[in-house]
Amino acid sequence: MGRQAAVEKGLPVWRSLLYVPAHVEQFVEKAHTRGADAVILDLEDSVPPAEKKAARQRAAEAVRELAGHGVDALVRINSPLRLAVRDLEAVVRPGLVAIAVPKVLGAAHIRLLSAVVAELEAERGIPPGTIGFIGLIETVEALWQTREIAAADPRMMA
Repeated sequence: MGRQAAVEKGLPVWRSLLYVPAHVEQFVEKAHTRGADAVILDLEDSVPPAEKKAARQRAAEAVRELAGHGVDALVRINSPLRLAVRDLEAVVRPGLVAIAVPKVLGAAHIRLLSAVVAELEAERGIPPGTIGFIGLIETVEALWQTREIAAADPRMMA
């Protein structure tokens, strides 16, 4: 999809995305000054297990801060599912543009996470479907299912 098609569909057009480990305060504080169109607050691989809880709390605060600076806020959640749900409960809030879903298993995985996000949007007064998904294909099995994954849910942006 080209830039014009993305704009016509109401999708953001990002030229640059900056990954920031959500538990490193100095990186999070300065992220909006780095010139990226969007910042991905990482809760996954860059965060040690002992720091996950604090990273979730900081990411939740940073979503609001980034939005206040006019920078799109995204969050890369964890896999497996039990960690992903904790992440979603922490970060789904007004100002969150999208969730980067790592290690996508298939279309059912996307639909399940979408159902969780839909519940959280409803509980928190966020219009339904506001928060998009970026599916990260990391296995050969998922690669063979990219068409189904892309069509799995209206939240899928990339």
